Amino acid sequence: MRRFKKNNNLAKVFYSVFGSLPLLVTLYLYPLIPENIPVHYWFDGSIDKWGNKNELFLVPIIILLFVCAQPRLFKLHFNYKSEDNITKWSNYYFLLILNMLVYSTLYISMNFETCLSNFNFYNFFACTICFIFTFMGNYIPTSKRSSSVSIRTKYTLESPIIWNKFHKFCGFFWFSGSIVFFPMFLFSSGYYLLILFIIMILIFIVSPFIYAHHLHEKYLKGDLDEKVQQKKVQHSH
Repeated sequence: MRRFKKNNNLAKVFYSVFGSLPLLVTLYLYPLIPENIPVHYWFDGSIDKWGNKNELFLVPIIILLFVCAQPRLFKLHFNYKSEDNITKWSNYYFLLILNMLVYSTLYISMNFETCLSNFNFYNFFACTICFIFTFMGNYIPTSKRSSSVSIRTKYTLESPIIWNKFHKFCGFFWFSGSIVFFPMFLFSSGYYLLILFIIMILIFIVSPFIYAHHLHEKYLKGDLDEKVQQKKVQHSH
């Protein structure tokens, strides 16, 4: 009981700190930011829309409002179920991503003359998607059929063997693939970044369903069941 109370207190501290920090940092850097800042730009760093620096307060205020309403929006009292673990870490991750969004926007607003050609919001967005796949890859291999963090298709629901193999494949594929693509997204610029991002999304989405169809064909032939029986025989010896 003490352990869960301690975890709940740590969660409240986390939300309080990372909920208020973006607004405090924005207020601190506000005098150093030019009056007009870029609010939209292309992959090559060219700016096509400008705005007032007061717009920088929008996201920090939204974050603070979310955290103030945390009893309803965030689950702070966790049970023993594994689903609660995923909920807890996804909430942490979401808040950290919003913090990174604010800080990267502040950095770009102060250094847009030199940084947009090398690093901009699109780098941050692509890296964020990588982190999402890394997070999912870490949890999805252990997903149960009743889990909300799972992929439920007619193939994956066809057999417990297909379910386990498919989700383990997705976990390894997404986790390792994200590690490969992350440095590419971090240092790519211009339309190379867009091309790499499209390639990653296609690979991460299409490949698992190709693998699921492959498992389905093997299941119809009885190959999966035979391998399971062989493993059982080997363990018995």
